[in-house]
Amino acid sequence: MADVTLLHNDDEVLDPTDSTLRTRGSVEVDGKEKGSWEEHLNGTWTALIDGESFSAASKDALIERLGMYLS
Repeated sequence: MADVTLLHNDDEVLDPTDSTLRTRGSVEVDGKEKGSWEEHLNGTWTALIDGESFSAASKDALIERLGMYLS
């Protein structure tokens, strides 16, 4: 399985007009930046990797899903 890390970026990069976002950041895969992730106020976590969208109910579930997909 690929080594996936969700890096937190500065909260100032949040779009103030998007009221659904809690936090966002970049996805690091095997030590290289690969895409982005967002945590939404409704509890879902999403990621965009190479134009493909992923969604999960938690941070850990998103990391696991991305790791399996990228392996």
